[in-house]
Amino acid sequence: MSLESAEDFVARLHQDPQFRWALGECKNKWERRRFVVTQGYRFSPAELVCATSPTGRASPERAAVIDRVRRQHGDASYAFM
Repeated sequence: MSLESAEDFVARLHQDPQFRWALGECKNKWERRRFVVTQGYRFSPAELVCATSPTGRASPERAAVIDRVRRQHGDASYAFM
């Protein structure tokens, strides 16, 4: 998992309307997770939050939520809600 992968994913969402449309067609978070992985992206929820944050870091409140999700579901869980 890497921050670079999350940043590449976010950049592609902004640049590629077909990719964005395909992701939007996924019916639930499990389909979105599978789609993201099959497209070659591997990142943790915290890395996705950092990639989408203007400062490049998660707020303390958001970091606490990410840590709670990670404890419940493991590091492989994604933050697609």
